[in-house]
Amino acid sequence: MAMTKYIIMTEAVLDYCLINEKFSDDFMPIEGHDLKSAELSSDVVGFYTANEPEMPYAALVNKACLEQLKNTGCTPDDAFRRIARVVKELKAPPIHLPRQWSEYHHKNFLAFFALPKTQSTRRWIVDIGGAINTARFDVLALTSTDVDLGRYVPSAWPDDIENQLAALVANGFKSNRPDDTGSLSEEVDLQAIGSTSVANNRTFEEWAGQLTKTQNVVLGHPINASIRIVGPAGSGKTLALSMRAIQISRDIEVQSKGKKILIATHSWAMSERIDGVLRALNGGISPTGITTFPLLSLLELHAGHIGQQRTEVIGDDSSDGRFKSIEIIKNLLGTSDRGAGTGLSKWIIDGLAINEDSRARLDLILNLYDEISGVLTASGVAPDDPDAIRQYINNSREDWMPPFLTVADRGFVVSIYREFIQALVDRSSITTDQFVLDSIRVLETFTWRMRKETDGYDYIFVDELQLFDPQERSALELLGRSRKGVPFVTAEDPSQGIFSALNSRPGIAQNELVYLDTVHRFNKKIFDLISFMYQKFPLNTLPLKIAKSEERGEKLPRLYTLMDDKTALDKAVGLAGQINKTASSSDRICLATLGDVDVELARLLEEQKISVTRLASFDDIEQLAYSKRSIVVAPWQFIGGTQFSHVIVVAAGISPPQSQFGKLRERISIYLSCSRAAQSLDVVCSDYTPLVIGEARDQELLAVEGIS
Repeated sequence: MAMTKYIIMTEAVLDYCLINEKFSDDFMPIEGHDLKSAELSSDVVGFYTANEPEMPYAALVNKACLEQLKNTGCTPDDAFRRIARVVKELKAPPIHLPRQWSEYHHKNFLAFFALPKTQSTRRWIVDIGGAINTARFDVLALTSTDVDLGRYVPSAWPDDIENQLAALVANGFKSNRPDDTGSLSEEVDLQAIGSTSVANNRTFEEWAGQLTKTQNVVLGHPINASIRIVGPAGSGKTLALSMRAIQISRDIEVQSKGKKILIATHSWAMSERIDGVLRALNGGISPTGITTFPLLSLLELHAGHIGQQRTEVIGDDSSDGRFKSIEIIKNLLGTSDRGAGTGLSKWIIDGLAINEDSRARLDLILNLYDEISGVLTASGVAPDDPDAIRQYINNSREDWMPPFLTVADRGFVVSIYREFIQALVDRSSITTDQFVLDSIRVLETFTWRMRKETDGYDYIFVDELQLFDPQERSALELLGRSRKGVPFVTAEDPSQGIFSALNSRPGIAQNELVYLDTVHRFNKKIFDLISFMYQKFPLNTLPLKIAKSEERGEKLPRLYTLMDDKTALDKAVGLAGQINKTASSSDRICLATLGDVDVELARLLEEQKISVTRLASFDDIEQLAYSKRSIVVAPWQFIGGTQFSHVIVVAAGISPPQSQFGKLRERISIYLSCSRAAQSLDVVCSDYTPLVIGEARDQELLAVEGIS
């Protein structure tokens, strides 16, 4: 095998090795009872499992490229997950990969990042074999400048590869174990998390007769109407928005005049999800005339890479930019020897005094980020402008602002802000928030007003509007083609974002309101709890209804109140273990954390020999496809848009909020976490019980299972 150039792996081999961690440190499949190899020629060694189909889909991979990936320090799973994704996409062309992989097509060639961008900039160049259902991974380009598929000339394929593959799968053998390489949906049903949960594999025509009355109202408006779709989790907002986009794209006048439709999102992950919904609704084909992009990429496209010779924008999208800015603030607090200071609020002193992995430190970091991005940057306060700084420190505070209540608190913020800006200067970077503000200035110029007649959009759709701050909303409005404004169609759940209560500019605010009040996701008892929580938000006053198909469900969500964090985590792990033992193969289990307890929870679960997958962002959902009956542990911030059969909300490692801002964030975290559950919901509290949980308990919407 050492002298061969290629290995060929069937789809079943890739699935088996990823699910069971059967790739060696040398990036080779590990042979055993369930997986064997055969030398097909002097150039090719093939790997196969028992009961291969007659015409399997496969990957032909250059071993020298695998050696290059190995030298980057990545794990085999990191590399082969992406290879497996391409092989699966062969079954339903055209190939469509996650946006953050930056795929590029030309004829039968495909290029994309071989690893996450944080690990490597190398890109696969893949040659699609057509009739033989095989993708050849033959070249790793070092940088984007090395990728020119228009001029790429591939080497010859190995001789007689089609017959070699047929001979390989003809070697079938009997496995001594149950088949572990069957449908991955039986292990973790990604369809209930991604785009398929929205479209449910139905086309526009199939959905047209099955929408709720309120969803149909969205489609019944005149073609140029602006619509604001509002509803709770599970009410079908994304489906209604996507159906409206397809409807407009098929309008005869829209097509004949070449009108352009934009769907703007807050992240690449959500753009990919919407893309998948649109393809499903359009019969598996990407619809023409619709552009789906995260806002940051749109601004880079239309406002240009501002100062790109000197600066780099931190983050691939708004969500990624937020995460990386938070990391800078975390490092600033961790590397500085900061005293408590006179007059600082106690919560700031606690955040500075306790170790950097504590919840108090995390709260301080998040509040600093929200203050810097939502107040200082948004107001155009420069750290070297004494008048602006003085005005910021002395201004009165609004309820939605982070709890920097005293003059000393805001003086502390200014000191961090100055260090934050200096850190950006040192790395020749700007934040996504700064980039948005700079882009607005460009989009307000005469040059863009001339260009937008051709480059602007005729219809602008925005999913998850509650995630967009006022500056981002302003930037979106400037992307419209008409100077008088264009139709906006937005979808939002006011209960999932702190920006929902803020006033936006008239272009977005004055829309026809369609309120989706029928929920499809939960059983009856969970619905009652979610409905109660939903109406606790100031903007949510209308009652909700549950779809008739979901009216089953006899068990109340359960509440456990423990005396401290340790016993609360032990209880959460015990509950997860019990559910895991009785859950079906298609059930999905999630521990949603409100405090900074993910590492300890994962450790306790692993001690019980339970497979664990930790999520650090929405994009991490991709790895769940190969997590064999794994329990997901994730902070509440990263599970928006997901759905699980069983959810355990772990309200440990938290303390009572001290401001209106903190109370709103706590309410959002609990609502979002609880609304991920479809079949069963448990809430585990430590010595502090969040207010909305206590109120739900008093209304007998939670079954109290004991206090200890």
